[in-house]
Amino acid sequence: MGFLDTLRGWAAAASRLDLDSRGSVEAGDTSGDPHPEFPGEAPAADPGRMAAPVETSAFDRTQWQKKLKKILDRLPDSQVQWSDLNQEAHALNFGDDWIERTYREEFALLIQKIVSDRRVTADEHRMVDLARSLMGISDAEAEETLQKIAAEAAQFFGEPVEGA
Repeated sequence: MGFLDTLRGWAAAASRLDLDSRGSVEAGDTSGDPHPEFPGEAPAADPGRMAAPVETSAFDRTQWQKKLKKILDRLPDSQVQWSDLNQEAHALNFGDDWIERTYREEFALLIQKIVSDRRVTADEHRMVDLARSLMGISDAEAEETLQKIAAEAAQFFGEPVEGA
């Protein structure tokens, strides 16, 4: 019932106003407030705050990481989406350090997924190399990551990972 009461109060106040033919207010509220339906002052705009880059949220980062995972899972077919993913990351001001750290984490997860069946095929090697290239990870760092994860998998499974 609050809405209807507010509407009745606003309609009653509006009916007391004298309006000329153009619909402008000639004589209004005697309290001195030109807009009695909007209490208080509107906050002043802060140009410094408006010019500052937008803060990214955890939600933005999570959504971007999901896109990254999806693209990596579908390589090489999804390679055409890579530039859009990078543009989005920079538009959201994630920062180069965070992006590089995320790439390395996802690269390691990709390798873990590949060695989980105890075998790395030639196609999987090409996919890892493509992912490495797109992420800007050096050949030496990628090889080191692959060997480290393959050694961990071999220790876990009790036998070496074929093709690693």
